Amino acid sequence: MSDPRPIGVFDSGIGGLTVLRALRERLPAESYVYLGDTARVPYGTKGADTVTRFATEATLLLERRGVKAVVVACNTASAIALDRLRGLTDLPVYGVIEPGVEAALRATSGKVGVIGTLATLASDRYGQMLRAARPGIEVSGKACPLFVPLAEEGWVDGGVTLAVAGTYLEELREADVDTLILGCTHYPILKKAIGEVMGPKVKLVDSALVLADSVAADLAARGAESGAASGSLELLVSDVPQRFAELSERFLAHPVGDIELVDLEELMPEATRILAQ
Repeated sequence: MSDPRPIGVFDSGIGGLTVLRALRERLPAESYVYLGDTARVPYGTKGADTVTRFATEATLLLERRGVKAVVVACNTASAIALDRLRGLTDLPVYGVIEPGVEAALRATSGKVGVIGTLATLASDRYGQMLRAARPGIEVSGKACPLFVPLAEEGWVDGGVTLAVAGTYLEELREADVDTLILGCTHYPILKKAIGEVMGPKVKLVDSALVLADSVAADLAARGAESGAASGSLELLVSDVPQRFAELSERFLAHPVGDIELVDLEELMPEATRILAQ
């Protein structure tokens, strides 16, 4: 058995391209439809109801594109809306938090740090899942909003980035965490600087890599692999910001093709009706 339909991936902007990159490296024969909600980025500063509606609209659009699965590449949407999305569609829906938690539990001796957006940290989704799996585990969190513009500017190391990282991560160093979850899709771009600040004894968990393995295993178990020799890629955005192609190439590590503009706002009435049920 095989299923040639594409895998749908969505994020609030371009950060989810780090997840797409990991998926394509792990599953190069699969086709992908990537949706970046660049008109309404960031999700991390918005309320839970708004994030849930945005995520619902993205899922509806990907369903209409005929995908066989939906990957929620956004940590904020995964933290807030994942359970609701799974109840709204018959498609398998994967988030970035569960694989990251599983990887952290395998790596840690009992002290885990989590960095992410304000909304992700406020939801405490990582902390809840870690403590449920291992009572007594110590979880420390820190929002690092300036990491996003640094990643998008390509300032992956150097004095400014190391100074910002040092300021943000000081509390986690003081908490003596042995494992650090990179709880935002932009943060793997800054992995070198983060690792330098935290030191060689702290294990960094990149949820994108673990998620890609999880999706691969699930597709194989369901007999839903593409069966193709190679896959295709569609890039969709709700707005075309300046430098999008340049940033996309940086995050994907290769040139991108055509980028299609889509209107997510037209799905608002349907998403609102579904969520009201």
